[in-house]
Amino acid sequence: MLLGLLLGAVLGVQAETNETDKTVITSDTLLFDYQRSIAVFEGSVRVVDHQVTLTCEKLYVYFDENNQIDSVVARENVHIVQGDRHARAGRAVYRATDGSIVLTENARLYRGVEELQGDEIQIFTTSEKVIAKPARLVVLPAGGEGVLPSGR
Repeated sequence: MLLGLLLGAVLGVQAETNETDKTVITSDTLLFDYQRSIAVFEGSVRVVDHQVTLTCEKLYVYFDENNQIDSVVARENVHIVQGDRHARAGRAVYRATDGSIVLTENARLYRGVEELQGDEIQIFTTSEKVIAKPARLVVLPAGGEGVLPSGR
């Protein structure tokens, strides 16, 4: 249950109940602190789902008093891939209150031949709306689709 909720929270997708649509999270270590209502995945964190993949070095999942996900913080070398969309940042924060993901620390959002850069990029998962501050949009030349900086 936690894993399905976690993926939905991190990436703004609905967790499927079908067994073939399972979510797998791997990391070097997992700490679940029931008193503090936090789960911490550390070291080579990888979240894989039939719709999306997230990799980072540290993933913190915070729960509210009802054991619902309040927020999720991905740190260090964050890379999110969903179809032709890719996001890279040093930090990504999902807030359950408004369903947004805020990318910071060298934030980049890629789609097709476009690359959006900003100190902060906010993605609203329920409305296809994106806000970048300050914004820089780079359109790659023809044939540049899918070109990403080296890394994970």
